[in-house]
Amino acid sequence: MTTNAVVSQVVEVVVEKALAAGRERIGNALKPERVQEWLAAHLGWSLDPSGNGLQRTRSFPSETAAACFASFVSGLASSVALPALLKVAGNAVHISLNPSPGQEQAPLTEHVLTLADHIG
Repeated sequence: MTTNAVVSQVVEVVVEKALAAGRERIGNALKPERVQEWLAAHLGWSLDPSGNGLQRTRSFPSETAAACFASFVSGLASSVALPALLKVAGNAVHISLNPSPGQEQAPLTEHVLTLADHIG
């Protein structure tokens, strides 16, 4: 009898890097129309339940590919000093993007949309 081991791995990575210069200001908040326009042009992304962040789930052919993609997103978010919550479960990566650290209730900004655009 042959037995195959099934491995399920959940990895949660939170990237939060404080900006050396000033943080994004709430004054940079986007109008709801701009956010809806962006969402219509970027299928797969949606607002999170709070309406203050973006979320998306991406699937990959393997768990290794999913982990590599999560690492890429983590580095990308860190390089622009925006928080990204990444959950890797099997071959899927759930991505949550929010405004700058300490502004969890702040409205979306152009910086968050640009990061999401780079992530794809």
